[in-house]
Amino acid sequence: MRSIFFIICALVFLLALFSPLVFADSINTDKKSYLFGDNLVISGTLSYSEGQFVGLQILNPSKSDIVLIDQFFPQEDGFFSKSYKVQGPKWTSNGIYTIKIAYSGQIHEKTFAFSHSETSNGDSNSGSVSGNDNSTKTNSNDFDSPSNPKFRVKGFPNPSNPPDYYYERYFSEKEYRDWFDRIFYDYSISEVVGYKPTHIDGFPNENKSPWYYVNRYYSEEVYRDWFDSQFPAKSIYDVIGYPESFFQRVPDWIKNNAGWWSSDLISDAEFFNGITYLINEGILIIPNLPNSEISDSEIVPTWVKQTCGWWAEGKIGENEFLKSIEFLVENGIIKV
Repeated sequence: MRSIFFIICALVFLLALFSPLVFADSINTDKKSYLFGDNLVISGTLSYSEGQFVGLQILNPSKSDIVLIDQFFPQEDGFFSKSYKVQGPKWTSNGIYTIKIAYSGQIHEKTFAFSHSETSNGDSNSGSVSGNDNSTKTNSNDFDSPSNPKFRVKGFPNPSNPPDYYYERYFSEKEYRDWFDRIFYDYSISEVVGYKPTHIDGFPNENKSPWYYVNRYYSEEVYRDWFDSQFPAKSIYDVIGYPESFFQRVPDWIKNNAGWWSSDLISDAEFFNGITYLINEGILIIPNLPNSEISDSEIVPTWVKQTCGWWAEGKIGENEFLKSIEFLVENGIIKV
């Protein structure tokens, strides 16, 4: 009996020695809190499963929206490390953000604090304006050109907001007006955020965002033909006063989101939230948009999910994807 016991112990020892190490799952961030524009490093160790990608989401403080989404493969020892820039139109609320990691059927969460330092450039939806002088220093990379006051402060003005948004804040919020006058002391509010007048009265309309005009130009053939006939020597970007590099019809994170949704890795509601964000911000234009709320009661046709999956894999173009989204909105499946 004693010899059998020693044999079993030896086998257990050998198995432990030659078996791959399995680490306890852990998720870490390089800091506990971040400001707008910081680098966020997310790292961790997962129980490795060959062929399985890591799904990563960052949720806003109320967990009502996804501010960042990514997917990737970990190393064979289960380790991963990813770096992201904490900036963009979805980083608007101060508070505790949640990192959600999905891998091999397991969900892991990690939280961190975020403060929207971009309030110093007046583009936050909050009512406060920071007085931190370091956050308002001019960066030469932020100028469109030396003679253009736009982009003196990174991200301001935001092409998702119409000029009227800035006019309203400037004339109704003293802190905002003081911030603007300090940074743009040599320009008026209209010179910085407004459209230059054209030979067509009321065009561009300052109730409409630059994103609105870019999307109409690329999504409506009749509109594009009209614009080109009226401005033969100018691009849509020349007229609205923003460089082309500021615009992308569908953000990259939506493509990742579409791939996850087509594979049932995220729910209908999570995917629809991303789409409604694009519509509400004027980034995605849907003709004859119904006015209602999101509902999970409608059944999504199989072909729509397939279309989203094909687009995420690069098998079809962006227009086919947008047509499938228009179908969902116009038929009341995505309700905005």
